[in-house]
Amino acid sequence: MMFRQLQDMALFALVSECGSFTAAAKRAGLPKSSVSQRISQLEKSLGLRLLNRTTRRLHLTFAGERYLVHCQEMLQASERAGQVIERLRENPSGRLRVTSPAGLGATLLAKLNAAFQQSYPDVMLEVLVSDDLRDLIQDGFDIALRTGQPQDSSLIGRRIGYCERFLVASPEYLAHHQPLEHPAQLAEHRCIAHHAWTEWGLKQGEDYHRWLLPPTHITDNLLYARECALNHAGITLLPRFLTEETLAAGKLVQVLPQWEVEGNELWLVYPGRKLNTPALACFIEFTMQSTIFREFYR
Repeated sequence: MMFRQLQDMALFALVSECGSFTAAAKRAGLPKSSVSQRISQLEKSLGLRLLNRTTRRLHLTFAGERYLVHCQEMLQASERAGQVIERLRENPSGRLRVTSPAGLGATLLAKLNAAFQQSYPDVMLEVLVSDDLRDLIQDGFDIALRTGQPQDSSLIGRRIGYCERFLVASPEYLAHHQPLEHPAQLAEHRCIAHHAWTEWGLKQGEDYHRWLLPPTHITDNLLYARECALNHAGITLLPRFLTEETLAAGKLVQVLPQWEVEGNELWLVYPGRKLNTPALACFIEFTMQSTIFREFYR
């Protein structure tokens, strides 16, 4: 009912501007009889006459004059709203809520977002860095970075790429423990596992070994796991972007380098493909084309 009244308010303002039902009907693309009928229904719903009708011209009543002011304010507000949207199209701005796994968010995503805001300074970023899987729609997020292909069919997923993972440990830890030549020997070592990666799969040629880790040392944060490994707490599994610098510096070394560990895929996930805000559309394309991710995800 309210939506119909708002339309009739706009029609009343048009009739007042045009000075006749005929001219207003032509501007609105409606039959003259429909315009006259809707203004009469509006007057009836208000309980006051807005127009005095003569055979030659329409005249506003006192109530009509006062009511017209508010109808015009409504139309001006609608015009301003349209201008705001147009400016958003021309210059991406507003807030984007992004969620990402902790290890990725604190490293590659931080670099990406710094570069993104240099290109789009009017976009505000609210970033949740957590390994908890959040419901994008229920929790109000615009976009997420996810490891592994999304299973929710209501979400749009775009694959960024595939990243290698390595088993690593500190040289000091390995110097004080039994040498490893086969994945079966991992059971004899202390290992730090991410709660989402408690099963490690390793391959060498045709040989494949899968090991389910005991709950000896479990974490929800890859940066924590890396810090543990750096402090000689044991062996852990990390993506290449979290090991490259420490391996090059000799602070960590690869464990069982002759065995290939299963990597994982990175996906960009968001609720819909159509009518995305300009800020979100720019963020999606910026991420997909960024060399920051392409260096490690291929």
